[in-house]
Amino acid sequence: MPLFNVTLVHRIFRGIWVTIVTLGAILLFYYGFRIIYPFLIAWLLAYMMNPLVRFLEQRWRFPRWTAVASSILLFGSIITFAIFVFTTKIVSESWHIVGLVQEQIAEWRNWLNDYYHSAEFQAILSDLNETLTAIDLQSSLSKYTSTIATTGSALVAYLFNFIKASVLFLPKLAVITVIIMVATYLISKQWNSLATASKQMVPERVRASLSVVSGDLQHAIFGYVKGHIILSSITALVFFLGLLVLGVEYAFTIAIIGGIVDLIPLIGIPAIVVPWAVFSFIEGNLFLGTGLLVLWPIILVTRHAFEPKVYGSSIGLNPLMLLIFLFAGLHLFGVIGIFVGIIALVVLTALQRAHVFRDVWRYIMTGSFFPMAPPAPK
Repeated sequence: MPLFNVTLVHRIFRGIWVTIVTLGAILLFYYGFRIIYPFLIAWLLAYMMNPLVRFLEQRWRFPRWTAVASSILLFGSIITFAIFVFTTKIVSESWHIVGLVQEQIAEWRNWLNDYYHSAEFQAILSDLNETLTAIDLQSSLSKYTSTIATTGSALVAYLFNFIKASVLFLPKLAVITVIIMVATYLISKQWNSLATASKQMVPERVRASLSVVSGDLQHAIFGYVKGHIILSSITALVFFLGLLVLGVEYAFTIAIIGGIVDLIPLIGIPAIVVPWAVFSFIEGNLFLGTGLLVLWPIILVTRHAFEPKVYGSSIGLNPLMLLIFLFAGLHLFGVIGIFVGIIALVVLTALQRAHVFRDVWRYIMTGSFFPMAPPAPK
């Protein structure tokens, strides 16, 4: 009788090998992402341009390189124009908003100081001093107002430093953009040959699983991103119209910021509307505060009304699992972990649909990714 089970030992070693390969792939992607991300973006752009390139090739008889160059020029012009318009508008109005915030902080500080020296507050202070003579309310109030002013100034300084850092990043961004554009041209120009070469390198049975995984990933990721952008755009539009009705200055920039915040799952537009409404009530602007509180449910109802139609069942993510992965990603990686959680769930769901986990388990148990052929009849 053998001292150990050879089959079991082989299974253990295959399991260890699968674990090492999986962890190695994750670490390689994690540390290599900052190097390869321009080429991933280039592949994505080439994939998006491919229908237009094929149209120019087949309908207008363009050579491949001319069709690719024309598509890049068209895409680049549209994106550049959109970025220029939005950036110019947002930056110009952001400076005005920063000035308004500083003025608002100064007004709140002056209001607190005036209220402290008012007869009404002095009467309250006199009554309190009879029982709490040891409390220096003036010092506490002065410290409180100084804290508010310091916090507000710090926020303004942070915004200024962010804008300054963004401007200093522009030269590096220009170099990265050139690399992405050149890589996009080369990938798109050689798209057919690259696709043929990849098919020849991968066995047919593996290619079938990869095709399912790739199709599910594209369907789920693009479906989620597209749906999220559409819903955030609807949110920004309703927010913008509501701010116009309320007569708010710089409604466009505030609505754009609201739309960007709404892109972050689990946060959304209440992060802006609710604090703004509270400060409006404190300031005595009942019209604006009430209007914002009325606008908030209107935005939520509009978003939820469009949500089933936009998302539908095309993404195919379990709502409970999505919530679990969102929370796990947020807990492990912060705000960026929300997106990591979504992508991780999409990848795992696609792998499960392609039966990759089943095939890996079969490899661990039998040494083959594919079912064993039945024995030939004697």
